[in-house]
Amino acid sequence: MKSRKRRFQSENGEEHYWPSFADMMAMIVLVMLFVAIIAFVQMIYDAYDQTVMKQELAKVADVKKHISDLIEQQLEEDVGKDKIVRGPNNTISVEGDILFDTGSAEVSPEGKKVLNELADVFASLIEEEDISQYLYIILIEGHTDKVPYDNWTLSADRSVAVVKELMKANPKLATTDYAKYLGATGYSEFKPVVEGTTSDAFRKNRRISFQIILDDEKWQGRLKEIMTY
Repeated sequence: MKSRKRRFQSENGEEHYWPSFADMMAMIVLVMLFVAIIAFVQMIYDAYDQTVMKQELAKVADVKKHISDLIEQQLEEDVGKDKIVRGPNNTISVEGDILFDTGSAEVSPEGKKVLNELADVFASLIEEEDISQYLYIILIEGHTDKVPYDNWTLSADRSVAVVKELMKANPKLATTDYAKYLGATGYSEFKPVVEGTTSDAFRKNRRISFQIILDDEKWQGRLKEIMTY
């Protein structure tokens, strides 16, 4: 049996073949369905990427908080909770009078006991791959009060003295693989935690702080990897 073909006869006798209206509608529906499937699949991938990125960012934040928590916990055990201050960006500070005598950059006997315990905490943290892969540096900061003195030198010398005492307490920290995660700086009197000129304010502002700085290049690189999957 010969198949029938739909055709249109023009005035000059030429025949033109056209798809039926139903065929055209079916084709449009298929195209729309294909586009919808692509959009749905892309939505799933986008949702997955966003979830993974949120998890990665949460992990980075947890690393910083975890390190600060351990430092704070150890210092509280050694000197008491009232001597420890948690500042912006999870910075942990211990009152300077515990580690140094007034006007001195030499770690006191009591300060050495405190840093001996803290040195082991630092070494353990650096040895944890889940932490060290994001860690850039544990920055030891020296701060002074406003009493007229060579406060720039004093604050910097105190921070360096803390680093050296940590390395002395745990020799691992003096090796390249560990020492690269330690740093020291001094801020003189210019980053007080308490404003004022009372003896209490001075006491609180004389402090050593431990700030955790993560390696932006490493964790941001990880996010770029996720986005390019």
